[in-house]
Amino acid sequence: MKLGLHTYSLNLHGIGQAWAGFTCPWPRQLSTFQLFDLLVDLDLEGVHLDDGVLERLDAVYLKEVGAAAKDAGLYLEYNFSMDRGGFGIGIQHDLRAAIQTAGHLGADIVKVGMELRRPRPVAASRFHPTVIEQMEKVAGLLAAAVPLAANQGIRLAVENHCDSFSEEILWLLDRVDSPVVGACIDTVNALHVTEDPMTAIERLAPRAFTNHFRDDRIEFQRWGFKLVGAAVGEGDIDMRRAYELFRDRSRMNRINIETELETPLDDMQTALDMEIDAIRRSVRYCREVLGIHRQDG
Repeated sequence: MKLGLHTYSLNLHGIGQAWAGFTCPWPRQLSTFQLFDLLVDLDLEGVHLDDGVLERLDAVYLKEVGAAAKDAGLYLEYNFSMDRGGFGIGIQHDLRAAIQTAGHLGADIVKVGMELRRPRPVAASRFHPTVIEQMEKVAGLLAAAVPLAANQGIRLAVENHCDSFSEEILWLLDRVDSPVVGACIDTVNALHVTEDPMTAIERLAPRAFTNHFRDDRIEFQRWGFKLVGAAVGEGDIDMRRAYELFRDRSRMNRINIETELETPLDDMQTALDMEIDAIRRSVRYCREVLGIHRQDG
């Protein structure tokens, strides 16, 4: 498998997708082209690119970005959100426009975030009528976009993005019933809907096109607990088993590392250094512990 990076791992460098109402407290620290140089330095072979990374969305610029990635030997995947729940996530929300963006970039996968609104209690909301109503609309949009995606050689990967149970993702894929529509597995996100992440990974692996290879750690607090980001291999997700499921039960040939850390927001350099160090430790774990070695071609 090839090893790449989800750019949300560098959100404190100012290039992550807008998420959870967070605003970076300092200016952007990396251009898109500087990002590619960094990825090469980090011994990575590809990039799962948030829409927030791109300085512009015009075709000329996007083709320049795609050419630069190719020159650097990096595969490209495009990450965008439909933001169906109106949470203010990301920049580009129209699926057909996202496919066009990916086409100009030369990306072969578009990761689709739905961002559904769920009723509480979340644990009791699996296949809730209001959720199904939203997913039926998403299914219609995906089905309508299939000819455009297929024509451009692009596959659409729907993520379990903190808003859906794995069974619901499978229901959606069956509803659309297209070989160009599959899943994106985030190895942590199932926890956000109270689902066992390993169960979600196992269910979705055979239908997955791509992934966010992410590890979080559970920390107990006086008032309960919190889930905090960690370098891959340093949290509480069984990352070895996750990798084995990806390797043995899916058609995926890439691993996209994702890290997101609790960092100080009053010391920019410390925060930036923590992000880079977590990525380096994650790459080391993937290379040395999991045996994901660099591939040529």
